[in-house]
Amino acid sequence: MAVRWLFPDKEIRISSRCLDCGEPVLIRMHNEDVLEVTPETAVGHINIPLAKALSGEIPWGMA
Repeated sequence: MAVRWLFPDKEIRISSRCLDCGEPVLIRMHNEDVLEVTPETAVGHINIPLAKALSGEIPWGMA
């Protein structure tokens, strides 16, 4: 998650609601480490054309 770069060497806690079912979602991170994800079945979504960036079709800065 990009927010970790805003708080280097700090533990961050993200508390929100699932956009699909409305249930609470909690993520705790410290730098590159994910310390907790509740519920454990939570999944993430990124809205960038990752396949195109990985193939070089578009540069990373444009993804």
